[in-house]
Amino acid sequence: MKGQNVETFINLFFREFLMAAEGGVIAIPEFKVKYSDVFSLRNLYLMLHELLQEDGWLGKDNNPDHEDIETLYSENVYQRGIHRGGKEIWFWWRAYKYPEYKYSGYFRNKLEIDAHCVYMQNVEVIHQGKKMNAQKGEIEMFFRPYIELDYQHLWDHHWLLKHFKPLYEKRIMHHELDKREKELWRESYKIQAKVKQFLQLRTFTPVPEPFFARQFGYEE
Repeated sequence: MKGQNVETFINLFFREFLMAAEGGVIAIPEFKVKYSDVFSLRNLYLMLHELLQEDGWLGKDNNPDHEDIETLYSENVYQRGIHRGGKEIWFWWRAYKYPEYKYSGYFRNKLEIDAHCVYMQNVEVIHQGKKMNAQKGEIEMFFRPYIELDYQHLWDHHWLLKHFKPLYEKRIMHHELDKREKELWRESYKIQAKVKQFLQLRTFTPVPEPFFARQFGYEE
């Protein structure tokens, strides 16, 4: 019985270490933005690119022009009748940041940005007295920040160090990890706040559209 208790304690002890950074990744709580109205998708794209560049976020290949940051772009067009019609757009961005401080060669920040647009239709709007093209529809964006541990897999692939990796992260890097998590949370929150500000502080005035009777009855 005593041997079983010792074995159970050892299993729980090492399971705690292994679960501290499951898969070598620490997930930070995600942020979300949901918006339904008139906005410029192109300007949102440009603003987000510039914001990430200013904050030092790069794509997987470290291209300064962000040509490698978008990993998915999907666009479908639906006709009115089945639902509200318009375009459905998905785009995924994967950004990385290499902070320069203690253990910088061991940690890497990762930010996943997933956007889903539905019912997107081109419209003309008046902005600062000028006509311009924009879109009307719904957009939902998810911001998922992570800390990748041993992102170069130097410890994972070392015959000896891989056995001490969980202990190293749990005991030696504990305070540093807490600090990194808080910093990444603040950075991600700032990006989400900038997107919300961009969408909510618009000054668009929609151009009146001619009235046409609904073809397929009342639409939500």
